[in-house]
Amino acid sequence: MPVRSLAAAMVRPRGSRSDDLILRAIAALALLGIVGSLLDPMLGALTSFVLYTLWTNGPYSAVLQGAYEPVLLLFGGMFPPLLIAALGTLATVFIEWVNYRLYAHARDTRAARSLTGGQVVQHVTRLFERAPFVAVALCALGIMPYTIARCLSVLSRYSVSRHLAATAVGRFPRLLAIAALGMTLSLPAWLVPAAVAFALAVASVIWFARHRLRPMPSVVSQRA
Repeated sequence: MPVRSLAAAMVRPRGSRSDDLILRAIAALALLGIVGSLLDPMLGALTSFVLYTLWTNGPYSAVLQGAYEPVLLLFGGMFPPLLIAALGTLATVFIEWVNYRLYAHARDTRAARSLTGGQVVQHVTRLFERAPFVAVALCALGIMPYTIARCLSVLSRYSVSRHLAATAVGRFPRLLAIAALGMTLSLPAWLVPAAVAFALAVASVIWFARHRLRPMPSVVSQRA
């Protein structure tokens, strides 16, 4: 490909303005990690941690439960916990901005179905009605399911800036505590690929189960 054509392809917008920003940010981060690993392997390792944070906290985070904490423990033992918590919080806030936009597009469908029934949902909803910032922060801290707070913010059109600020307030101490725990533990190096493999396996099983349980269009039409 000629240099001019390659340059044109790189600057051409991809999708909406937000989608284009997301793709360019991730691409720039990956490029930074490649270049940084040549200069300092530690910089490449930190970049991989940020990318992994984006993946495990992104739109498919619901099927990647338990895949992030082992890696957080491992990196907490390799780097200062405060640094890991700060990077993890920044990456989480960025990808949560993406999640918020995705849920906003599905405000009347997926988000609504996620809030049907359950005592935990009712408790979070009542708290959110009184103090939305506190509810989001507590969910980000891990006391209550975070997806509930995200759905409530989207359905109520809660300010995205306040939602992200509350996410950072709740997420940072959680990440710091887990990373600090990793500093005191002696974890094996194979934990990272094992956690990634586990996350992929769980996601694959859930995806397969959903598609197998989904009724075929012909069967639905015949029953109708």
